[in-house]
Amino acid sequence: DTTPEIELVMRNRGGQERTSRFEAAQKIINDRVHSIGRLVYPEYLRDMAILQIEGADRSYNAFVYLPSLGKSRRVSTHQRGDALFGTDVTYEDLERRYLEDYRITAFGTGEWLGESVYRIGARPVRATSYAEVVFFIAKSDASILQADYYKRRAETPYRTLRVHRSSMVRLDGHTLATQLTIENHARGTRTEVTFENLEVNPEIDDRLFSVRTLEQRRDFEKPF
Repeated sequence: DTTPEIELVMRNRGGQERTSRFEAAQKIINDRVHSIGRLVYPEYLRDMAILQIEGADRSYNAFVYLPSLGKSRRVSTHQRGDALFGTDVTYEDLERRYLEDYRITAFGTGEWLGESVYRIGARPVRATSYAEVVFFIAKSDASILQADYYKRRAETPYRTLRVHRSSMVRLDGHTLATQLTIENHARGTRTEVTFENLEVNPEIDDRLFSVRTLEQRRDFEKPF
């Protein structure tokens, strides 16, 4: 369970930069991940919010609140690979992954920025926006340091997620990254993600994770 503040800085090929900031919360309830996040910057997008709830069958229900309309809409299954609020983060990035979600296609070892890693290729069993992914996993602590995502029959990744090893912190027995970079090679964009004021296992009311909470624009930290 976590309550971070998240900053996303996206840059395009021309060097133009766009910054978004979120307040967020995530909690595991009955062994299912529940997460909620609300934009607090830029001002013209303030109060846009997203809610994701893992189902008993490991599917995900996602809802986006649009303050301009004053209501929430459901994110359909085929939109899971779409950009989150115009960044290089996708709805799929927010979902929990299980070993059985993949079929292993390759396994090897190597180096990643001077660190010994396992290099594991895998194909998703369920429908996703990518056909294959290659994980670079640290031998020392099993942290995922990089993930390259491929379209069908492509020889180069269209998207790469990299974790900044120097940003990792140890909190309440968990090793967590506080900075990562997502590059969309097809669009020529890059998003830097930074987690600040990260708390692990704080008290979070289960009732926070509801469409009603999205539409009430309530403060995540205030009690119900």
